[in-house]
Amino acid sequence: MKSMSFAMVALLLSAMASCEDDDQNLIAQEQEQQPQEQPMSGDATSVVINEVRYRGEDTIELLNNGSESIDLAGYWLCLGPGTYVQIGATTPVSGNTNLASGEYLVINYAMPDEEGGLGLYSTNDFTNADALVDFVQWGSGGSARENIAVAAGQWTTGDFVPALTNGDSSIAYDGEGDSSSDWAETTTVTLGAVNQVTEPMIIENTSFSITISNIVNYLDTKVFNTPVGATDPGPLTEEWGSYAVNFQAVPGTKLSFATMSVISNDWFFAPSGAGINLFENGTPVTGDITDQIYLWDSGTEEEDPATFTSAPGGAEAGEPDDDNTVRIVDMDATSAILVTLEYDDSTRYFTLTITNIRGASASEDPVVLSPGLVVLHAQDNPLFAMGEPDRELGLAKIAVQGNPGDLYAWFNETGTDGAPLRLSSSFTVFSPGVVYAFDSESDPVFTQGEAMVAGSGIEELAEDGNNGVMFEYITDQLGFPASKSNEMMPIGPGGSLTFELDVPQGYKLGFNTMFVFSNDWFLSYNNTGYELFETDGSPKSGTEATLKTYLFDAGTEVDQTIGFGEDQAPFQAGPNTGAADDDNSIRRVMEIEDVQFGKGSISSPAGVVGYADPRGGYNIVKVTVTPN
Repeated sequence: MKSMSFAMVALLLSAMASCEDDDQNLIAQEQEQQPQEQPMSGDATSVVINEVRYRGEDTIELLNNGSESIDLAGYWLCLGPGTYVQIGATTPVSGNTNLASGEYLVINYAMPDEEGGLGLYSTNDFTNADALVDFVQWGSGGSARENIAVAAGQWTTGDFVPALTNGDSSIAYDGEGDSSSDWAETTTVTLGAVNQVTEPMIIENTSFSITISNIVNYLDTKVFNTPVGATDPGPLTEEWGSYAVNFQAVPGTKLSFATMSVISNDWFFAPSGAGINLFENGTPVTGDITDQIYLWDSGTEEEDPATFTSAPGGAEAGEPDDDNTVRIVDMDATSAILVTLEYDDSTRYFTLTITNIRGASASEDPVVLSPGLVVLHAQDNPLFAMGEPDRELGLAKIAVQGNPGDLYAWFNETGTDGAPLRLSSSFTVFSPGVVYAFDSESDPVFTQGEAMVAGSGIEELAEDGNNGVMFEYITDQLGFPASKSNEMMPIGPGGSLTFELDVPQGYKLGFNTMFVFSNDWFLSYNNTGYELFETDGSPKSGTEATLKTYLFDAGTEVDQTIGFGEDQAPFQAGPNTGAADDDNSIRRVMEIEDVQFGKGSISSPAGVVGYADPRGGYNIVKVTVTPN
């Protein structure tokens, strides 16, 4: 919105005083004039603009505050050059143009919502100082009270009235005096009656902290249950017997697994909670990784040799453990098992091999390994956290019975639309982003189903992660509050983009960040925007904004395989590189082909990206709103 300084008031008044239409020679010449002081109540002839509702139903109230009747049919209302009307040509809402002392005339006349000046003239000679009967001016400033109203043809610097806040309020004259301080906004509209000023509550902007978290985590799971060389599932009982698991992964991926040490109550072999990094500086990790494997106590049962199971799948027979936390057992895992990784560059497949090097027949501390589960993940502690109780999702079923079925089912559960509830579709990072607030019906930055608006910054952000163009578009061209992320670099899984945003009452939230391992995809809220305030005006808090956050294709560049496109931001030669998309409409991404981990096609008809959305989706983001 425009801001008006006091130095501009006289200039604006002189502009408003000249209401000639370029097509009509109503005025012989323009003259510089000063506002005319008007007689107040008690004079024989006096009329004032008494109340103005210039937003919503535009309405003007005129009051005869003199002692004699006055015929207003020949008087004129003027908003500026070429915008005027003779009062006798209007249809009164109430009252009539022949106005007795103390009576009101109410008429409708279209007025600008943000700033303007309304003059009441006795003739259509708008440059004649003696013709100016009364004048009121309003203007938009930098805050709710930086607005000017001018009454009775005079103004004083330093006097303010509030902005008109909505269609159910107006600006009203107090009946005496001739300065802007004699006008005030009122929420009690009294058109055609004595003014009653009920000042609206001035509501300051609410400061919000917005956090957009990259929650990409669980990327794939694999059950291992059949020993190498065997045809049927079963435990590893023989010395040098092995399980082998093949899987695909990309840099940034971690490996975890769990297999029961069967001759125990609830012990299992696994890496630390953080898992094993599958790449170091982009190079696949291969060879012997047994030194990163530990024997763990799941905290489920007390260790009692009398209730050890000799094979997986036995009944839970032990007493509950006095210590229910997951903890390391004091035993060197390298004396019992051998764990290795191999990598095939041509197929991008890893092979994990878990070998029992002691066997069930060992004379001392025999070892039997059960079927188990491999989890590929991006964040720490996918299966357990050391020192904390088991999460009761199925790990104890592996540790006690050697059965990975429950845990596999939890990771792979789907929502109502058939998409995963927990598995992330892809490994990606987020670009620096933008959050903004708006009071329009729909998001002003983009519209689903339409091409991007030139200069909006959609292309720069969705293709190259550049948030500067969009920020300037929102703040400079649209005039809405916006904030760039505190983080200047892309953030990966487990990281967050953080923002501070001051929001006017009733505004909604929009945001935008790039899905970096794509050509032109971005994450944003539904086009309607997220309501930041409850119906009672109190600010919202929590993660509700996650629910209607979706993955969008900007329609600016042809899509390539996620994470492998030579024209994608991490791999391209320079910004704005890539062939144009045949479909230039902004639309939701309804299907992702996972080549990074080989999960195949993941369908989400709505393009859902929020974690654990009941519909299921891509499980990529969490949005948190916190009023400060």
